[in-house]
Amino acid sequence: MERVSDAVSAAGLVEDEERWRLALEVAGAGVWDWNLVSGRIYRSPLWSEMLGYTPDESADLKWGQLLHPDDRDEAHRKLAACLSGVAPDFVAEFRLRCRSGEYRWVASRARVVARDAGGRASRIVGVYRDVHDAHRLMDELQASERLWQFALEGHGDALWDWTLESGEINVSQSFRAIIGLPDDRPLRGNDIWPARLHPDDVRAAVAAFSAHLAGVRPIAEVEFRLRTEDGAYRWVALRGKVMEGSREGKPLRMIGTVRDVHDQHLGVEREMRQQQELARAARLIHVGEMASALAHELNQPLTALRNFSAVVLRRLDELGAAGERLREPLQLIAGQALRAGEIVHRVRCFVRRDSLLVTPIAINDAVRDVVRFMEFEARAHAVQWQLTLVEPSLLVVGDRVQLEQVLSNLAKNAIDAMSEVDGERLLHISTRLGTDGMVEVTVSDSGCGLAETVRSDPFAPFVTTKPEGVGLGLAICRTIIENHGGRMWVEKSTRQGTTFCLSLPRPAG
Repeated sequence: MERVSDAVSAAGLVEDEERWRLALEVAGAGVWDWNLVSGRIYRSPLWSEMLGYTPDESADLKWGQLLHPDDRDEAHRKLAACLSGVAPDFVAEFRLRCRSGEYRWVASRARVVARDAGGRASRIVGVYRDVHDAHRLMDELQASERLWQFALEGHGDALWDWTLESGEINVSQSFRAIIGLPDDRPLRGNDIWPARLHPDDVRAAVAAFSAHLAGVRPIAEVEFRLRTEDGAYRWVALRGKVMEGSREGKPLRMIGTVRDVHDQHLGVEREMRQQQELARAARLIHVGEMASALAHELNQPLTALRNFSAVVLRRLDELGAAGERLREPLQLIAGQALRAGEIVHRVRCFVRRDSLLVTPIAINDAVRDVVRFMEFEARAHAVQWQLTLVEPSLLVVGDRVQLEQVLSNLAKNAIDAMSEVDGERLLHISTRLGTDGMVEVTVSDSGCGLAETVRSDPFAPFVTTKPEGVGLGLAICRTIIENHGGRMWVEKSTRQGTTFCLSLPRPAG
């Protein structure tokens, strides 16, 4: 009876094993069972199918021989740890060679189920699963991420990856380069923002992050200054987005980019200062030209006043003692007239700016700056720029602010002249070397030409066709050019447009 009972028990065990093996294989997992005493290994049919072998071929295959060389040491180390009892389970992913010669990723998990009296493993049972497609997708994802990183960094964007709960932040090499961070320094989010933010930019940066984290804005986007390792500040443009969140909707991870925009900010600041200087120069020049015109008109009556007072003083001698009472006031009148004439002379010297701040100027750079300053106005009036600039750029001697004021005034007049034109509106500026060795600049429009009222002398002061004009713009421009040792003239004016031309001296030598 005992033998019958043992036989029944053994049959039950075999039946149980068959059931769980079947259950695992139905779930997509293969089974392996290795008897370390006899050396016999059982592998379910899924193992052969996965690697492309027939059942007969797979019977003689050795697991260690099929392992990819790069995975062999790690897999054997983990198996030895499990068999010795150092590790409770054998858990590994490795590549096995298929019948075609290619390698396929397999994930396996096993446990020792029997040991002898000395504690040595005698039987280990495990499962395996085909994870090749998952590895392929991961490789593709990593390759895509590398391409994404390469593309962004190729466009000047540095990368950052911020784990919000732990505060840990990983940044790319280009990010570290922007602020001069050593490669081996670990970072937390607070180490960069707000710790490195310029005090004036903290509020805007925090508001941008908060609005995105609260779901108000789809992306965090802000520009601020970051403190570098040497203590200076650099302008950067940041963009970031929450890429992972909890089931409750709590943000867990943000990924984004940082772009160094410091030079652009400096350029904007320089342009703003330059525009302010141009506006200030324009106001001063208008006032100066008005003062010059008034000084010119006042000079003649003051001269006459001095002359007449001198004549009266000489004739007082004919009156004898009776004329002495008039001598002192007449002398005061003559002295004040002389003083007024000196004041007028000083005003005219100031207007002429006998001491210009002259430096060598690349004329093409000055032209391009004016085009950039007036781009918005030209676009608003549907005016297209055409530049014909001789290369390399010719140098002139002059005050850059005043010369740009002249070119801006000519360009503004050209744009205004084309405001009523129905066809194509072209504003052409060219530079060239004149026959007399001077540098010439021409400004041409496609308007209807100069009005008859100004055609005879376009540079006459207080003559204008603009309702809001005072008629001093061209007069001021010619005064500036003449003070630079050059000249200015109208090259042509027809129904197809007007061309103004000016010439400037080149540096000596």
